[in-house]
Amino acid sequence: MARDFTLKAYAGIVDAALAAGYHPVGVGDWLDGFRPCEPVIVLRHDVDRRPEHALAMAHLEASRGILATYYFRTVGSAFNPAIIREIATLGHEIGYHYEDFHLAKYDPAKAHALYLKNLGALREIAPIRSIAMHGSPLAKYSNMELWNHRSFSESGVKDCILSGDWSQFLFFTDTGRSFDARLTNLRDTIGGKRVPGVASSAAVGEHLQTYCPPLVQLSVHPERWSDRLWAWSRQLVVDTAANGVKVGLRILR
Repeated sequence: MARDFTLKAYAGIVDAALAAGYHPVGVGDWLDGFRPCEPVIVLRHDVDRRPEHALAMAHLEASRGILATYYFRTVGSAFNPAIIREIATLGHEIGYHYEDFHLAKYDPAKAHALYLKNLGALREIAPIRSIAMHGSPLAKYSNMELWNHRSFSESGVKDCILSGDWSQFLFFTDTGRSFDARLTNLRDTIGGKRVPGVASSAAVGEHLQTYCPPLVQLSVHPERWSDRLWAWSRQLVVDTAANGVKVGLRILR
């Protein structure tokens, strides 16, 4: 049986969507009102770490004429200006994967100041018109709670989740290393529909081709997807450990 969560497996999802007639759209374009003919698939990538995996995914998509949205954290290894710039040069949208409420220990004033600083750092590399919160599974509160105190629109952006109505979208996310994770998906939701039992990349592609739902959002974390056995195995260990922690947090909360 072929390994899942490889770049080849991701290509299988993309190719299945294209074969089924889907029109790929980035988040920013959709929030700005771009409406291609249905069926539509909104492609979102949260770059938590290992930006080189995001670059490989961006090249794969560009080779198929697809433009997606890549949300970058500005802490740790994810913040790689050269890679971010190269992905933007390919035509993809760059967004800010914010986690400032958690980093500022839930102080709204400090969090907003940090948010503006980090957003500014990204804007020195590429235009930023949309943002998406980092789930921060260990955090006590969601990073989106910052917007209970300030408005993201003040900084000239739209929020991936809060600025759109995703209720009619079928939502697939690889959070928890499965497209059907329940116990291990603590915060990765957009208010859209889910399909129980569709867990693998192959199953996602098959569902798109068989049923062709008109509106789909696909959210993946590039760090998880690699054809290189060592990188893939390393991430498998990390994901397995993280899933154990998430199950424990769900029970405690």
